[in-house]
Amino acid sequence: MTMKIRPIHPLRAGLFAAGLQLLAPGCDSALDVAVDINVSTAGSACGDDHIDPGEQCDDGPANGPGQACRADCQLNVCGDGDVGPGEQCDDGEDNGPDAPCTAQCQPSACGDGFVGPGEQCDDGNAIDTDLCTSACVPAACGDGHHQPALGEQCDDGPANGPNAACRGNCTTNVCGDGDIGPGEACDNGPSNADDAACKLDCTLGVCGDGHVGPMEGCDDGNMIDLDACSNTCVAATCGDGLVQATEACDDGNAIDTDLCTTACTAAACGDGHVQPGEACDDGPDNNDGSDCTLACALATCGDGLLHDQGSGGEQCDEGLANGPGQACLLDCTLNVCGDFDLGPGEACDDGNLAAGDGCSPVCALEGCGNGVVDPGEPCDDGADGDPDDGCTDQCTIPTCGDGLVQASLGEQCDAGAGNSDAGACTLACEHAVCGDGHVWAEVEQCDQGAGNGDDKPCKLDCTGAVCGDGVVGPGEACDDGDEDDDDECTSACKAMTCGDGVVQVGEQCDDGPANDNAGACTLTCLQASCGDGFVQAGEACDDGDDDDGDACRNDCQAAACGDGVVWAGHEQCDDADDDDADACKSDCTLPRRVFVTAVAYSGNLGGIAGAKAKCQARADAADLGGTWDAWISVFNSTPVTRFVHAPGGYRRLDGVVVADNWADLIDGTLAAPIGVNEFGGIAGAEGVWTGTLQTGAATGSRCNAWTTSSTTWTGDEGRTDVVGAGWTYNATATLCNQLRRLYCFEQ
Repeated sequence: MTMKIRPIHPLRAGLFAAGLQLLAPGCDSALDVAVDINVSTAGSACGDDHIDPGEQCDDGPANGPGQACRADCQLNVCGDGDVGPGEQCDDGEDNGPDAPCTAQCQPSACGDGFVGPGEQCDDGNAIDTDLCTSACVPAACGDGHHQPALGEQCDDGPANGPNAACRGNCTTNVCGDGDIGPGEACDNGPSNADDAACKLDCTLGVCGDGHVGPMEGCDDGNMIDLDACSNTCVAATCGDGLVQATEACDDGNAIDTDLCTTACTAAACGDGHVQPGEACDDGPDNNDGSDCTLACALATCGDGLLHDQGSGGEQCDEGLANGPGQACLLDCTLNVCGDFDLGPGEACDDGNLAAGDGCSPVCALEGCGNGVVDPGEPCDDGADGDPDDGCTDQCTIPTCGDGLVQASLGEQCDAGAGNSDAGACTLACEHAVCGDGHVWAEVEQCDQGAGNGDDKPCKLDCTGAVCGDGVVGPGEACDDGDEDDDDECTSACKAMTCGDGVVQVGEQCDDGPANDNAGACTLTCLQASCGDGFVQAGEACDDGDDDDGDACRNDCQAAACGDGVVWAGHEQCDDADDDDADACKSDCTLPRRVFVTAVAYSGNLGGIAGAKAKCQARADAADLGGTWDAWISVFNSTPVTRFVHAPGGYRRLDGVVVADNWADLIDGTLAAPIGVNEFGGIAGAEGVWTGTLQTGAATGSRCNAWTTSSTTWTGDEGRTDVVGAGWTYNATATLCNQLRRLYCFEQ
């Protein structure tokens, strides 16, 4: 949001800008506040190492880009497009949660909770076992992290797979799953049995004992490999390298792309396996119109087969007959009118379907002057040279504005694009004359048509009336035909008015052009005085009201801290002294109040909004008044960004000072512990939910942004009996089902 403010006094401008700076930290991070204040000063200059009215800062030669004070003596703040102290980036209005530079002027980074450039996800934590990993990529089976939320039983990353402890689908390899895993001698899945080839505990039986035991497909008690039972007690089967009566071949491998398939059938086109001599084989899906032909060849333009299925997009394919001038082009697209190739049945083809360019939309020759009305021509009389016979030589219907004078249409002239109601030839193709109602530029002064008259503003000769001719003409307030400036009509044909230098009835003064709202006689011809709303000599301001608590006092002096009058919206108090020990500090601020709640809560606070509402409710219950917020953080909302940074400091409800100002509050040590509750009672040694470091920034454990009381989540806390960093962060996270109190700060 950008605010434009009229020029005001320097001191008021400075105070106004400072006020906005105080308010800015509490604003929504998506809202940019910029103030453009036009301040006129005299005897001061930005860069003189002195903060003058209208300046927010002035570090002299140190002013400039990247400094705390910019070259225009305005504070360098996040969002101004200049990377200042404490900022790692600043793209101005382009800052944002999904931009390279965040609204806090920090580079977008994995783990900040916003999906930034190059990130597929970002849940703001470093937990690899949830749905978004610490590398900001979605959790997936095979990434090496065990994610129960995805239904994973395990995940060993690249080590996942057959025969591994963790299978390719991230389930644990166990006996009975059909996959021989670590520690297993065999695994036939549901077929495991103590009387089968593989026992229920996935161990093998003993081959050669003549009895079909565990892990044996057969056992005939002999050493003959060519019978129905092999020497390894395996029943003859396809793939054992021995050709049985039911097999066409058996090469003893599981390769489908050689001459014998894994089904012990001879390789053939159409079996779904790409063997030597085949470019493809989609099995029963082979089709001469698909990606793989019936001959197991890849479909290509020019093979004479129309490839219009699968990934095919051929419009035609005539094989060797494809080419220029043919019905089917080299790229297997149809030769059509407008493709710039002269195909069968076309008299011309200029590469477009436009009419009137010599080749018609149906690729037939056309042209103006051929006596034939072609598409795009309203007429064609053979270009006979007569522009007034109903059809011009350009094959257009005669009309006013075509640059040709057609008497049959009643035209007196026709300058084409030069026709103008302000020129010699009007838009109606008529000669310009005085009285036609059109002012002929540089020839006529006026022309009101039938309204012309010697006693009218526009005379019969199209010249305008003049001041002094006794006729009130255009631009004249009056015209009494004389040069007497003392009557009701001046010699300039102006009515008497404030500012003409003559004091009339109802005027207190009239200095003519010298009238000035900042001078002795205002623009309303009234004597200048305090309260008239205009700043005159001796006045610092004048807002024209009798409100002594606004920026301009009733004596027309600018409001300032120490003048004994509380400036509403800028000062919290003003006792006209510089005693910091009394109730009102010398900078006209009051300390902000703090307390710890008498009520304890689980980690499910309802988020930041819920915690803030709880503090407000406790303050209201104790009739404290004011607006309150909780000292609690999530990754994108902390006390640093939400709180009013009170210059007057912070005190407990018993009056004890906790910190002298905001900087003192976040320096790591309090002047006194925050151990007094909203009713003024002593809280003792209690735990307090914070999720906040002593600097006011967020910690890592925050009970899922303060929305859960689950024992699977933790939150960081502080202590009410500590004045060191442990008052807000004791480095030991607490389960979110525990009850803790809240620190509440007045805003």
